[in-house]
Amino acid sequence: MKEQLSESKIKYLLEHLGHHARIPEDLFSRFRFGATPEEGLALIYFPLSDLELDLPKLIYIDQIPILYPLERKQEASYSMQGNTLVFHHDILKSAFHLLSGYEEYQSEDADLYGRFPFTSSLQHSLGIVERPIVNYYFDIILKGLEEFCSINKISFQRDPVFNQPILMLSHDIDTINAYHFFATGHKFKMLLGLAPSHYDLLGKFKVAFTSLYHLLNPFSRKNPFWNFDFLRKTVSDRGFLSTFYFLEKDGKYPNSRYHFHKKKVRKLIRELCVSNFEVGLHGTIQSSFDQHAMDRTLKHLQAVAPEPVIGIRQHYLKYRIPTTTRIQEEAGLQYDTTLGFAEHEGFRNSYCWPFRLYDFENEKAAGIWEIPLSAMDATLLGYRKLNFYQCKESIENMVQEVEKFNGIFALLWHNTFFDEDRYPGITEFYLKLLDYLRNEGLKGITGREIIERIESHTIEELD
Repeated sequence: MKEQLSESKIKYLLEHLGHHARIPEDLFSRFRFGATPEEGLALIYFPLSDLELDLPKLIYIDQIPILYPLERKQEASYSMQGNTLVFHHDILKSAFHLLSGYEEYQSEDADLYGRFPFTSSLQHSLGIVERPIVNYYFDIILKGLEEFCSINKISFQRDPVFNQPILMLSHDIDTINAYHFFATGHKFKMLLGLAPSHYDLLGKFKVAFTSLYHLLNPFSRKNPFWNFDFLRKTVSDRGFLSTFYFLEKDGKYPNSRYHFHKKKVRKLIRELCVSNFEVGLHGTIQSSFDQHAMDRTLKHLQAVAPEPVIGIRQHYLKYRIPTTTRIQEEAGLQYDTTLGFAEHEGFRNSYCWPFRLYDFENEKAAGIWEIPLSAMDATLLGYRKLNFYQCKESIENMVQEVEKFNGIFALLWHNTFFDEDRYPGITEFYLKLLDYLRNEGLKGITGREIIERIESHTIEELD
């Protein structure tokens, strides 16, 4: 990004900053962007850089990388020069680069599933994926404003949307039948070496013939994937709520194998809503690039859900900027919670609060909120192949970062991810993880409530 931030890009960032503190008009009128500081004036100067990102030249202040430094010898982010506040580096452009989706927007890199790869990201190259760097940038700005207002006797206080850390626990419902015909067939493919498997030979025999037994036995009622009472109870017992994203069978694509209109599924969706859990859409693979596919499956879910469906997570975390953003907006959805890296837990846009991507074509904030995904079961145990101790350590490190900013820790745990054969002790680990999050004081709420809170704060700010 070579050019200076435009007025619309600066406005975009200040809107997000406003979720952390209300900036009165008297204070905002003192902001100067790109101007040369003048001593003796009670003004606030933000420098604007027209330089491209140059990784060898970035600097670190208090272990936080500044992507667009302007004074290499300046080791402070800002200083008070009399009653004037001067920021020494382009903190705004650094924040915009990470938050807006700029890197993904201008990149053509894609993995096997068409996703922006973690290895192509700045979070990977700088080793910052587990730190919400944009939150640190905003904190630098707010500390500067607090000092300025104290010296100039201007009333100012932080008024964040969230005054405690939030847990957004969710479950992607890809599959509801562990012993479906196709699932059983896949297990025999694994046994015959025709499909990849994590099991040893004995394990392959066990899962294949167990699946066959339950498939053929008309009296068998065992189905470990239909564990919704367990999911609800373990969450409710800890004072949490969670969000369930349902995935519809749609043509020949590798999505789910159930339909929303089936009696059993309809009943489950109603029960969840009555119990104050949220029901959202798990967008099919084709819905990430096909408007008709998105509209069709959302219509089908809305037809059986007693409440408006406002949230989505794309299957396989398949999301491309700006295509998927526009499709979700056009469908009328209010938030998405896809944006995390499948290959590594952490903060894909270096932010642990809800945010909007930037619409580069129309030079404004996108019309749909993002609740960034922090960690997924398949990332920790599948892609990364961590053991339980390593999973716990990584999660605790991220939660500590979230707690610094009263942010959101968004955890995805599939209803199918309780395989004791593949991961002995997985259920106990999950329960201990929920206990840890409760004991840390995280408030477990749904995506719907998160969006209601931040939109209410934004409306009040406009009034």
